[in-house]
Amino acid sequence: TMSEAYSTLQEISKCFNGEDLALLAKHPDLCFTINSYELFTHHVFSRVKRQNPNIAITQEKSRIVIQSEECEEALHLYPTWKTIEHRVDLEAHEEIDRAIDLLASQECKHIYLLFPRNENFRKHVPIRSPKLDALGIEYTLKLVPYTIY
Repeated sequence: TMSEAYSTLQEISKCFNGEDLALLAKHPDLCFTINSYELFTHHVFSRVKRQNPNIAITQEKSRIVIQSEECEEALHLYPTWKTIEHRVDLEAHEEIDRAIDLLASQECKHIYLLFPRNENFRKHVPIRSPKLDALGIEYTLKLVPYTIY
């Protein structure tokens, strides 16, 4: 809803910093049509980078890749600006299907799909895929609530 989007923008604007302003300067169109999705991805990226200063974290289009030295397999985060109304596993089926295709291609092994946290979506939801299990590959696929603070 508009009011939810507005209050979310208020929350984001409270923690606006120089990086965010630099992003806006590079994308003047954002000032007019604030692209919640891009802002959310950038917010998650900045926050993950701040919380993990010693880990290689990169942003590639719609995903954030976390590569730590302890773990040779990178973790791929896909922030999604979609409010979960009731059941995340049903409402996120398109995102889940895309992630399963990526995992099946073995381009990566670990994917977290991030959605804004709300009263209907508070817990991590691990997803098992019969298709991936049949391929016998090791993988992680989780739906993760993300707080915007």
